[in-house]
Amino acid sequence: SSGINAEYGGDGLNAKEKAKKTIEQLQKGDNSISQEENMSITGSNARFMIMQKLAMKDKESSVMVLKNMVSFEDVDDDLEDEIREECSKYGSVKKVSVYQEAQSEAEDAEIVVKIFVQFDKTSECEVAVNSLNGRWFGGRSIVATLYDEQRYLRDELSG
Repeated sequence: SSGINAEYGGDGLNAKEKAKKTIEQLQKGDNSISQEENMSITGSNARFMIMQKLAMKDKESSVMVLKNMVSFEDVDDDLEDEIREECSKYGSVKKVSVYQEAQSEAEDAEIVVKIFVQFDKTSECEVAVNSLNGRWFGGRSIVATLYDEQRYLRDELSG
């Protein structure tokens, strides 16, 4: 295993250890630009987690986006109400928006469903993200993240 790490420029730390070390550094405020540029993290989950942390650092938002919760075929008239009811456990929900995004211009392009939930308070939104991210729903692992509130208010839901 150390031969593989050396071959790919690794230092012997696995992805979880690297992610944990980097998050600890970020929490301590030890995040110089050179460190961020030289980060070497493997594994999409670890990389995603770090990018979310960096992207939302010093930002607050009352909007979260839920991905991988339902497929295109699962979207129905009751979905918004079901999401509102579930998310009301975490705080006062202002608005639920279900957005369906084609992944290309092709006729048979995959359609990704994103569910945006706007709360009254940023603290409620953070609790919801922490509670729902990674939770299993209908055989799928939910990806819950904060979403830039200004982009949401401008109806910029793709990307």
